[in-house]
Amino acid sequence: MQLILVYIRKIQYIPQEYHSLLAQIISALVFVIGLYLIARFTTWFCNKYLAKLVAKIHSAKAFDALQKHRVFTALGVVLAALAAINLHAVFIAEQTGWLATVMNKLTGLFVMLSFSWFICTNLNALNHLYGRNPNMPIKGIVQALKIIVYLITGLFILSLVLGRKPMYIITGLSALAAVFSLIFKDPILGFVASIQLTTNKMIKIGDWITVDSAGADGNIVDISLTCVRVQNFDMTIVSVPNYDLVSKPFKNWSGMFEAKARRVQRSILIDVDTVKFLDKDMLARLKKIELLQDYLAQKETEIANFNAQHNTTESLLNGRHLTNIGTFRKYAELYLASRPYVIHDDPNFTLMVRQLKQEAQGLPLEIYCFLNTTVWTQYEGYQSDIFDHLFSVLPEFGLYAYQQPSGQNIAQGIKLLNQPN
Repeated sequence: MQLILVYIRKIQYIPQEYHSLLAQIISALVFVIGLYLIARFTTWFCNKYLAKLVAKIHSAKAFDALQKHRVFTALGVVLAALAAINLHAVFIAEQTGWLATVMNKLTGLFVMLSFSWFICTNLNALNHLYGRNPNMPIKGIVQALKIIVYLITGLFILSLVLGRKPMYIITGLSALAAVFSLIFKDPILGFVASIQLTTNKMIKIGDWITVDSAGADGNIVDISLTCVRVQNFDMTIVSVPNYDLVSKPFKNWSGMFEAKARRVQRSILIDVDTVKFLDKDMLARLKKIELLQDYLAQKETEIANFNAQHNTTESLLNGRHLTNIGTFRKYAELYLASRPYVIHDDPNFTLMVRQLKQEAQGLPLEIYCFLNTTVWTQYEGYQSDIFDHLFSVLPEFGLYAYQQPSGQNIAQGIKLLNQPN
């Protein structure tokens, strides 16, 4: 009993500020321990019961994304942060001194960081679901939003630590804006370009694009904040800055796949020296071709009537006559229309064979049509079949394709010249 009395007398002689500090320490410990227990309970509750409720409402894929990126744990921490705001008013708010100041700042940091973490986990889950979705590639937007969250959180943390209002910090940082704009020039340009590419639906994951300036010719495999990754057909990976896709021309082949058709546009160079009017023997030979029978019969009647009306028998040049190149051009059109893989009955897909401007190598006869396939191997096979046939039938029309003489051709010519008569 005497020892208790002695202890009471000693406490009475302790200064009042030590009693206040001891009470603040105890209050702070109770606050921290209580907050820790609340956080453990809320995270356990969210992961065990709230997760089951979400699993029943949402799809398995969405639930897996939320669980993988710990969204339920972050939600439990946010609930604890809300509790911290109320507990702070009970245990800390009325206190003064350095310990109260430290606890105020720590509480504010915990609340801000918990909300920031919760937002970022939701953005990560959203990116997990739609970041690689061909119809909604939002990875770049998610990255931009996370940067904004980090900047705002950093601003409020700096404001809390320094004890200044956020506007005061912003005013001070505005002086460094020029420096930041130089340091982060590429991310800023990439961020703006990423928004333009996504909102305007210029590209999406899986698109085949060709960017000549970057050496990219393949399918898009990833769209991020600053660059687009393209896997070329030789399996190499090329990173193209987002800004280049906005400021420089590139070709997106997605329209071809949506139309389920691919264009053929190639020319045959005809030796101009072989172009001539059809004679009787050649006309008789060409009439045996089924594709040309109706056309030649119609043309013969039309030309005969014209020449009879205009009395053009005196000179070949006075009347109308069929030419071998014109007949071949019509034959090529009819041949293309007869192929099952060539689209010929849709006005949106042009089919024609036309002459282009004469070149030094000859007269270009261009084949312009669309094939009803976008499979690369099929497309190349069909295109090769078309030109195999057209090159093969050229001599039937008395036409020859231009080919630059090779060393062997020149040697054979010299040999012929040197032969005795």
